[in-house]
Amino acid sequence: MRVARLLMLIVIALPWAMSLRGEVPHVYVYRNDSAFHYLDGRDVLQISYDGNEAEGVRAMRIVATDSTETVVAMEAIDSVRMSTSAIPDFYFDLLDEPELEELVQSRGKEYIYRATMRMEGNGSYEDIDEQEVEFRGRGNSTWHMPKKPYRFKMAKKRGVCGLRKAKTFALLANFIDCTHMRNFVALKLAELLELPYSNHAVPVRVFMNGRLKGLYMLTEKIGIGGGSVDIDEEKGMLFELDTAMDEDYKFAYEWTEGGKDRKLTVMVKDPDIAEVAEALGVEPEEYWDRWQADFMAFADTISSAGLDADLSVVLDLNSAVDFMMVNNLALNEELNHPKSVYLYKDSIEGVYHFGPVWDFDWSFTFDGGYATKTARRQLMTWDGTMNGATFLRHIVRNRKFQELYAERWKQFKAEFYPALLASMDEYAVLIEAAAKEDGLLWAGAMAEYKQGTVPSYHHRERVEELKAWIAERVRYISGAVNFGLAPSR
Repeated sequence: MRVARLLMLIVIALPWAMSLRGEVPHVYVYRNDSAFHYLDGRDVLQISYDGNEAEGVRAMRIVATDSTETVVAMEAIDSVRMSTSAIPDFYFDLLDEPELEELVQSRGKEYIYRATMRMEGNGSYEDIDEQEVEFRGRGNSTWHMPKKPYRFKMAKKRGVCGLRKAKTFALLANFIDCTHMRNFVALKLAELLELPYSNHAVPVRVFMNGRLKGLYMLTEKIGIGGGSVDIDEEKGMLFELDTAMDEDYKFAYEWTEGGKDRKLTVMVKDPDIAEVAEALGVEPEEYWDRWQADFMAFADTISSAGLDADLSVVLDLNSAVDFMMVNNLALNEELNHPKSVYLYKDSIEGVYHFGPVWDFDWSFTFDGGYATKTARRQLMTWDGTMNGATFLRHIVRNRKFQELYAERWKQFKAEFYPALLASMDEYAVLIEAAAKEDGLLWAGAMAEYKQGTVPSYHHRERVEELKAWIAERVRYISGAVNFGLAPSR
């Protein structure tokens, strides 16, 4: 009869919750038979149960406002939960191709679709009325995964779900992340460390052409502007170290080390060189040559630096410490290539700063297959083949850097680590229902995916595994040579 009383309370509570101003009730039916029900209370007329005192409760009956019914056997129900708010829902409808079930892979991620977008805040954020937007894909390796990451651009800047005002925002799919939390954990740590211009994570559900696409993470698009790296685009520059080399302005910094020729691939992420040059009244190539020479000088200083070199003449060491701390905790080996490593400079007369941190799908527990990545591994296992590791080790082995890192690591363990764990618990509760729903939606595609991953249906278990892995990572870093950043030689 405990279950019957629970369901009777739900029947009573649902209309009451629906009457509350600004709140949108949601009901979640957690099951033990690989199914799940994510219910918007506005679409539910009644929740009741079948059975009587003699027979006991046989089933839960959900009647929708359109008179359709869903009946769930009681033995299949683990729990039923209700909330007066939920994560936001984004609805994108393609104006020219309303029949598409997914963005067309062969058109590429740069292809722009005319679309309308509206957002229901579900009591958590202010709604956004329908408006026309540019809708497209995004990402590098993630663009080639079954669940596509997206980007949308509005006509005017505005804040979306509490994020800083901007025109363009990114929607990360987190397809290979069975917790939907790897990016959140890294970005939250960057926020706790107060690493400037760090991105934020807002979980949302996405619909395209009326079809549920699952749980996504809304975040800022990295670039120069108030929504991301808030520096003057006519004075500063945002560089990206990445092997993709898919930006208009790019070059390779070349040097010789260990008897081998090295090459660090560098791109301009922002601003638009041609636009800024025109505004300043100079030729684009002249402006670009000036900045390229500046980065070359910076890279020369780093690549030739000994352990006792004063790197502060070209680099903000505090930003380097915090940037590396986030990537080290996550064991984000993308740095070794390098991939998605950002550095910015607010003026050509200043020093370089690391950040923002970015791209943690392939990190923490994930090692490209069903096996869990060991937490007890150096971030930069330098074997002479990875140019990112070869270059960055000059920074992380620097004695002044190590001194600052040691102080910051003590602070991390005393203050930031407990706060990070608390934030993880809160975020896990917030996304659990949508994560289970996403796990069911993409289970088939994940089973076929060549890299090997598992769906997020068993979300609580996956989150606990992630927390245990992080605890082991913290223990390893605390006792490792160079804090597990790089070999001593």
